Amino acid sequence: MSFSYDVKEELSRQPSKSCCQKAELAALVKMAGTIRIVGGEKKVLLQVQTVHPPTARRVYKLLRKAFQSPVQIAVKRNNFLKDKRLYIISIDAQYCRSLLEELGILPQKENTGLQKAGMNPNLIKKKCCKRAFLRGAFLGCGSISNPKGPYHMEFVTQDKDMAQTLIKIIDYFGLKSNISERKNNYMIYLKDGDNISDILGLMGAHNNLLKFEDVRVLKDMRNSVNRIVNCETANLKKTVDASVRQIASINYFKENKIFDKLPEKLQQIAELRLKYPDLSLKELGQMMDPVLGKSGVSYRLKKIEDMAKKYQTMKGELSDVSTKRDC
Repeated sequence: MSFSYDVKEELSRQPSKSCCQKAELAALVKMAGTIRIVGGEKKVLLQVQTVHPPTARRVYKLLRKAFQSPVQIAVKRNNFLKDKRLYIISIDAQYCRSLLEELGILPQKENTGLQKAGMNPNLIKKKCCKRAFLRGAFLGCGSISNPKGPYHMEFVTQDKDMAQTLIKIIDYFGLKSNISERKNNYMIYLKDGDNISDILGLMGAHNNLLKFEDVRVLKDMRNSVNRIVNCETANLKKTVDASVRQIASINYFKENKIFDKLPEKLQQIAELRLKYPDLSLKELGQMMDPVLGKSGVSYRLKKIEDMAKKYQTMKGELSDVSTKRDC
């Protein structure tokens, strides 16, 4: 099973208070519900469709608690995802119109126009109800990627008002989300690992939150190790390149028998560099007598390189020597 399925499985088993049940049910129906008119039977049905058994189980339980009308479940083959079944939970809307109006699914009776039903703000006044609303929205249309890959969590809805409500609730908890419009859908998504971790905790998916954090820690450790290794590799390459240049300059003095013309301090560091080509500047300085700091060693070796270039320029050999050194 996917990580998203595991999260929904855990959320479907979360206990909730009566006020929170209405907020969660409103989000579920808003996200995954439709009002269907059955012509032959002259019935108006509220239907919630999902391919996730945990979500279907949760919807069934909430509808049974909220409505007196019998709740029906149908299982069909999914035409789009043939390896998954489609669960359809239906309830006769005429027996529960008042509650549907309270949930903001149907417009109020006094609304004689064609005004669209809006979210009832009284359902999400409490903090616990806001958390339940997020839980219902995720069960209805949410998904989360495996934390081993890039972090991504999203809610998809065709209702613009619902999208704005979701963004406000996410912002209420101090979390950062973004929205993008794709054809007729609105996608509210989170990319930051900290925000996704927080929202998992708010919805009540504590076990999967721990799994998410375990993977995050391993990823952060791996990334830290990679950064350290890359940094060390880069520093080592710089050290080797500098050592090659320095040895080439020292050998130039020796091959042209002008090494003895160098000052004694430069000869001393030059002999050490030839003898220990792999040592760092700090290690070379500790072998000097008296001990020399890293900057002092760097200055003397740089001085040798500059003097070598000066001699080569005077003799017109700079390009030839540079070519040999590159080889």
